[in-house]
Amino acid sequence: MACRKAASAVQLTILPVSILGMLFLPAPIQAQSVDAVSPESIERIRAALSQPPPVLRVPAPSTETLTFHVEVTAPLSLLEPIDDKPFDPTFGLPSIQELVGRGVGKIGSAAVNYKRRRAQRRAKKEVDDALAAFCGAQPCPIP
Repeated sequence: MACRKAASAVQLTILPVSILGMLFLPAPIQAQSVDAVSPESIERIRAALSQPPPVLRVPAPSTETLTFHVEVTAPLSLLEPIDDKPFDPTFGLPSIQELVGRGVGKIGSAAVNYKRRRAQRRAKKEVDDALAAFCGAQPCPIP
């Protein structure tokens, strides 16, 4: 048991050190260096490019007429159309027109409600003032 713990501790120590070594120590990259292309390979490439390209040979079309036979053995009940909902590109969200329309409607109704409440307050104040003037001129019982 003690050997396993020691082995796992060593593995846990070696793994991060090896990863850090791979990340920070530069490794030579052969494919990107200038010396990677030898003169022999350049000559071989030049020789291959100097030859004419191979001709693509396409087989002649067949004169036989192909005939296919398809047999459908599914019952007709499986061939009924599927009733799927049509795709909704808005994903159920309201459009800009609906949002603006609702906003204009709310602004309009708020203005109408404000005017209505203001008229009611003015009418109540006018009635209260007229009642106070009437009761000031004549004796009125206070309810």
